[in-house]
Amino acid sequence: CSSLWAWSPWPLLCSRSIETRRRPETVQPRKAEISVNQKEIETFGHRLAECSRTKQQIDQPSVTYPDITYDEAYAIQEVMVQDLVRSGWTISGKKVGLTSEAMRKAANIYEPDYGYAFHQRCFDNGVTLAMDDFLAPRIECELAFRLKNDLDGEHISREQVLDATEYVAACMEVVDFRIFRDKVQRLVQDSIADNAAFGAYILGDVPLKPGQVDLTLVPYIFEINHRQQEVSCGAAVYNDPAKSVAWLAERFTQLGNPLKAGEIILSGSAVSSVAVQAGDYLRCTFGPFGEVSCSFV
Repeated sequence: CSSLWAWSPWPLLCSRSIETRRRPETVQPRKAEISVNQKEIETFGHRLAECSRTKQQIDQPSVTYPDITYDEAYAIQEVMVQDLVRSGWTISGKKVGLTSEAMRKAANIYEPDYGYAFHQRCFDNGVTLAMDDFLAPRIECELAFRLKNDLDGEHISREQVLDATEYVAACMEVVDFRIFRDKVQRLVQDSIADNAAFGAYILGDVPLKPGQVDLTLVPYIFEINHRQQEVSCGAAVYNDPAKSVAWLAERFTQLGNPLKAGEIILSGSAVSSVAVQAGDYLRCTFGPFGEVSCSFV
């Protein structure tokens, strides 16, 4: 991304329901016998990376491996991510998803997923995107945190997240599915293996320091083709998007890959994801953070 982001030390980085008020529980890897061997993990991870290039979907891992564990799912994700890195993609940060009641109900998955974001899939505000560049795109609206310090620890507080954050910006995420989304019910392990369905992200033009605004009160007014789709606020994301980032920091610490200074962290959508098609114009207004928009052709 360019424009206002040029000042950054990393210049090219580019629901109403608030039922869940407690901080998300830390997901522990399931204690089970290994159901997916290393060769199968590598094969599946490479297949998912190939899906990113060919735009062809495949069945989710749990169809073949119904007892797949969290660790095995993350191992598949790591193979896919490293395959993409070897092909020239650059990791720009990390993401957490399924952090609001709206998103959990939409996916019928009731715990967070997590994965990586890529610089090559970061776009400027107002971008026009080609449907052919995606498999089954949907749009989410969230806040992005740019870190100035590492977040490394098994117990990370909201205050630590804010202290480690250089700025926060509005963001639209394009979630995309290398696995079939609707053939059978996905498990959260399927979503983790699929890199939490990361497709792309669009950053807004108004970076604010975390102390300048109450993130829980930030409005999200989401429109499709100039018609209001959904209204929500920051409090829909675990009562505070910073708490969502804290959960992600703890999880990636457990995985041996903590959140790093310079990374962009996507905190999860406060509104339900919406499928897009050619000709759609999408916009979300985030109060003091301004608006983010994109179009599809």
